Amino acid sequence: MLYIKNGNYKGIIMKQLSTALSIIAISISLPSYADSFTARHMGQGFTSLTHDFTSSISNPALLTKFDQDDDFYLSLNIGVRASDEYEVIDNGEDIADELEVLEDEINNLTNLAPGQIPAAQADLHQDVDELVAKLEAVDEKPVQLGIGFNALMIIPTNTLSSGLFVNQYGGVGVVIDYDDVDETTLDDAIDDLTLVDIDDLATSAIGVGYNIVEAGLMFGYQAVKSDAYDLSIGTKIKFQRVDVFYNNIGISDFDDDEFDITDDEFLTDNDGVNLDLGLYVNWGDERQWSFALIADNILSQDVELVIADPSIDNINLSVDLKSTIGVGYQQEWFSISAELDLTDRVGFKELSAPKYASVGAQVNLGEHMQLRVGARTDLNDVEDDVVTAGFGLSPWDVFSIDVGAFTGGNDNVGIAVQLGLKI
Repeated sequence: MLYIKNGNYKGIIMKQLSTALSIIAISISLPSYADSFTARHMGQGFTSLTHDFTSSISNPALLTKFDQDDDFYLSLNIGVRASDEYEVIDNGEDIADELEVLEDEINNLTNLAPGQIPAAQADLHQDVDELVAKLEAVDEKPVQLGIGFNALMIIPTNTLSSGLFVNQYGGVGVVIDYDDVDETTLDDAIDDLTLVDIDDLATSAIGVGYNIVEAGLMFGYQAVKSDAYDLSIGTKIKFQRVDVFYNNIGISDFDDDEFDITDDEFLTDNDGVNLDLGLYVNWGDERQWSFALIADNILSQDVELVIADPSIDNINLSVDLKSTIGVGYQQEWFSISAELDLTDRVGFKELSAPKYASVGAQVNLGEHMQLRVGARTDLNDVEDDVVTAGFGLSPWDVFSIDVGAFTGGNDNVGIAVQLGLKI
């Protein structure tokens, strides 16, 4: 996952990128919550490795952790996240609209009576000053948007539990790169009574994004069952497609619809088969203690997006091995869990990636309602800390709805909703 903390992103970027890509100080987050993006995980501090078989999309070894009356499980989940502390999207669109008006007024100066021109020029210079102030306010301020979706179907058995899954996550980061030469261009056009074309301005908006889609089979097997402990192993065999997107548009065209992530001119993709492995161990008189280990993306995958502009380095996204451990403690009415990344998250090669430590808790209010809280910090000090909360409703332990949310620095917020059916 790629994220540059707002307080120090310029220094980090300038050190790591040597070309015009250095102005892309955008907080695009690849995995973390994106790689499962489920409401229950989000509400419980993004922990999931030691939960139960409904969380097997995070750890396939959990396919063996089910009740004997569980024969089938179906789940649909969608989540979104956003961070736009400086309201770059709204301000950028307002700036584009104001530029169109300014262009018309500058180009209309020669149609005024000679005696009206000096006053009109003074007003237009003031308009330029106000426009420049707005551009400087959003210059190199990152905005992030992300979305995730997953669906899974599980058939648990006492021999070999199995399931089907589809998992999608992605994000787009946008930053405005203000060039102060535009102020001179506009002022000179006003003074010289020359025509101006705002499409020729140097200020631009740059977007970088990704989309990862995975679909496949997962299997879980209880390898050891003893008086002292139980041990399960699991695997996910998946088809994985990775898309990387880059676009650079003039400020006069700034609009969220202009960043077309489906145009082959602006994206590249790579696909192949990949493999995830999981381990789950529980022990204690009531099997209340648990330990988990996962290794995702056993087969590394790199995607390079070639940028047509020779002044900008190509963009390289790496999907490398991600390993995480987790521990948990569970009683009838509550559970707690903690997880620690052993490796950095997936991310762009040119930029730092985070490594997380997370903790979460769940309280069961009777049999049909759950409350969740949690927190996550980045050990690499790339991301801001976040706090999470959520709840679940599971009437008759058949239907379920879960909602999770988080908030962090720089107006970073997210929410996910999950629907489940268990029979």
